[in-house]
Amino acid sequence: MKNRSLLKITGLFLFFAILCAACTIPFYFESPSIYYKTGMDKLMLRSGKIFGIITVVFLLFQPVLIGRFSLLDRIFTIKKLFQFHKTNAMILLVTAVIHPILILGADHFVFFSFESKYWPEFIGVFLLILLLPFIVISFLQKKLGLNYKTWRMLHKIIAPFIFILMFIHVTNVSRSFESGWPFYLLSAAGLITIFLFIRKYLSSKTIHHFFSGFTHQGSCLIL
Repeated sequence: MKNRSLLKITGLFLFFAILCAACTIPFYFESPSIYYKTGMDKLMLRSGKIFGIITVVFLLFQPVLIGRFSLLDRIFTIKKLFQFHKTNAMILLVTAVIHPILILGADHFVFFSFESKYWPEFIGVFLLILLLPFIVISFLQKKLGLNYKTWRMLHKIIAPFIFILMFIHVTNVSRSFESGWPFYLLSAAGLITIFLFIRKYLSSKTIHHFFSGFTHQGSCLIL
């Protein structure tokens, strides 16, 4: 019991350590857009970037929480992990909404013009439009009369698009992630996310069937 509690504390500490470290990026890897801001405008722009990073971190942890890792399941229990998954979704929804409000507030809510050079910003707007109903529908699934099978299918289809759009948006909207440690860490997170999605979508039954067939064929060859 003591070991389990210690592992819980360690896991939560690692999560918050990663979150806090990520939030330092706008300070140590400033993008040129912040150079021309002063006072409250600079504070709002930097805060907006931090809220964006918080959204990314919470989003990246979503597939980890439902990845059915035996170690995590033993430490936190499956029920708790799914509760964390729901709580994370609500938090990242709030931070995702606050993020553009602060960014636009730094420019006195003057919306960027419809020019091709602002395509990363438009990706972000589309991502938010996709993310809002996706999370809301997940919470109101039963009230909307959406059965679990249909909801799960939608989840599997839409979730990868959300992650793809998120990576495209982050790597192109801010020069903080163009190179250096932020770029390498985000790339590593992207590879891990791809692995988690592949692992999730490859059913254990299919894998078991494959290896059973392979073993059976091997046995036949030996005989």
